[in-house]
Amino acid sequence: MRFVLPKGRLFKGSLEILRKAGIELKPPENRELMVKNGRYELLLARAFDVPVYVEYGIDVGIAGSDVVEERKSDVLVPLELPFGKCRLSLAMPKENAVSVEEMDGFRIATKYPNLAKKFFEKRGVEVEVIKLHGSIELAPKIGIADAIVDIVETGNTLRANGLVEVEKIMDVSALLLVNRISQKTKFKEINELVLKIKEVVKDES
Repeated sequence: MRFVLPKGRLFKGSLEILRKAGIELKPPENRELMVKNGRYELLLARAFDVPVYVEYGIDVGIAGSDVVEERKSDVLVPLELPFGKCRLSLAMPKENAVSVEEMDGFRIATKYPNLAKKFFEKRGVEVEVIKLHGSIELAPKIGIADAIVDIVETGNTLRANGLVEVEKIMDVSALLLVNRISQKTKFKEINELVLKIKEVVKDES
């Protein structure tokens, strides 16, 4: 069975929950991105790529619900996992904070262009969305955007950059993803894994 896990904030929790479900995956050493663990294979990928890898052939993955919603990949999501909790929010400089309805014509910087567009369309507000890949909080500081849509855990990064949360767009947590074909061809193996993880989740809640 092949697993793909996201580098970054969900990696440790992902390894841990699989370990508790009886699947020991040794993280890659040095700069390796792929490692064999007996009959398992582990791939490390950028968080945003995990759903794509699962859609196109990797058996099982773990990713944040923010990424799964943004990518709209065709994968099965059998379980929500008890870690990686945070939220996707709209934030802007404290001194310029206005309500969503007053943001017509604003420029929004984000890693989540689809979710941002959907949010503003629902509210009937026309904005320009700019896709950035990192340090989104910088965009209002340097004047290339009026507001940002980004992940918020504690809010410390926002505060450190003079930003305030205007509105929460969605709650986020880690999800277990399964490739649709693997679900059929490796039904027994994948079913057992899902049931074991379900037990772990139940014990921890």
